Amino acid sequence: MNDFDCDVLVVGGGVTGVAAATAAARSGAKTILLESKTFVGGNATTGLCLHNYITKFGRQVVFGIAQELVDRLKKIGGAVGHIPYGSFVHSVTPVDGEMFRIVSTELLDEANVTVLFGANVIGTEVKGGKITGVKAAVKGGIREIRAKSYIDASGDADVAVSAGANYTKGDRKTGKMQPVSMVLRCFGTNNQEIADSIAVSTPAMATRSDYPKPFPVYFNGAFSQWNDIIREKKIFPNEDHKVFFNTVWPNHINVNTSAVIGIDGTDPLSLSRATVELTKQLHRISQFLKENVPGFRNAYFVPSIFAGVRETRRIEGLYEISDEDVTVGRKFEDTIGQICFPVDIHDPDTGQASFYEIGDDGAFDIPYRAMIPKNVDNIIVAGRCISATSFAHGSTRNMAPCLVMGESAGVAAALAAEHNVNMPELDIKKLQDTLEERGVFLGKRVTQ
Repeated sequence: MNDFDCDVLVVGGGVTGVAAATAAARSGAKTILLESKTFVGGNATTGLCLHNYITKFGRQVVFGIAQELVDRLKKIGGAVGHIPYGSFVHSVTPVDGEMFRIVSTELLDEANVTVLFGANVIGTEVKGGKITGVKAAVKGGIREIRAKSYIDASGDADVAVSAGANYTKGDRKTGKMQPVSMVLRCFGTNNQEIADSIAVSTPAMATRSDYPKPFPVYFNGAFSQWNDIIREKKIFPNEDHKVFFNTVWPNHINVNTSAVIGIDGTDPLSLSRATVELTKQLHRISQFLKENVPGFRNAYFVPSIFAGVRETRRIEGLYEISDEDVTVGRKFEDTIGQICFPVDIHDPDTGQASFYEIGDDGAFDIPYRAMIPKNVDNIIVAGRCISATSFAHGSTRNMAPCLVMGESAGVAAALAAEHNVNMPELDIKKLQDTLEERGVFLGKRVTQ
């Protein structure tokens, strides 16, 4: 196998990388995507909801490739659209994880993206503040991939940090990071019974063409009524443990309630330990559900095959999204999209989730500068590792924002490659015009 040359190299095939690589290739750039796993789609393949497309006031602000994925999924029964909820968010967008993987694979293939699976970045070559190549371990040995522009969609800023970008990891004062989790997939369930027994909010209800009777597709609950069993069998580390359910099926459901604290997602031993503990934890949880919670009596259970990491590194960018930017719903002149999902922080010590609303009209802009590392010229970072405070990261890390950032990064990288300019020097107005032509919603552009 020879080394590779391309216009745009995307590292990371989660939702961010899928959107980024698709957008870059659609812009005419020869695009390569490196993914360490054997599939694309990242956390969405576990069946988690694509939070969040619609503000707390009912206004949709996420479109583009993010909406295209939902539309394609609906056609094959893998999504039910944006469903009103009325709890901590206005609406939810559940998807089927396996169908998301299929649609993501098709999207990349149709755009002529070259995807290298099982590829792990092991280093970068840098000269004069620019990346000249990325070294990846692939089947058959170590290969170098050279590009004009690079997109770090790794989630951990692996490429940017390897190239010399500064970063913060976890909370700035304590270094603590949000816990890692693993989704439990449950089949043969009675979802209405589950909602009736455990929901603490009115469930989001939907229908399907093959199931016209409304059924619950999203609700959150608590295990308070089983605290004595939880204490005795040490199912969870705390009482009144919160749990989140989502699905697009009347008889399958995803359970998001596991947590392991004190994990560094950039440390292979730490993450491996978490994967073992979460797999064991989900087995205990599945037995608990089957024996105690109505609706799970006849179910069988499949833990997801990887741990979901919420927080690791965040780059030091040309701008850092602040706590106040979120709480006041700030808008920026260099916006590349909007975020409307509330700040979602799982306590690093207990795993319990807390939510904090976005101010103003319920959305804030993502400034282009927050995706550009200070001292590396030809890379753009997208996804949960962009430049933001730990608090703001509780909102930026979610999947709908990552899809928005991915598409914008893909277009930006393709434009930079085409015009042979560094990322900080890119014509922002040209980028914004191109994004809007493609249906990306930028909000009302402001002048500061």
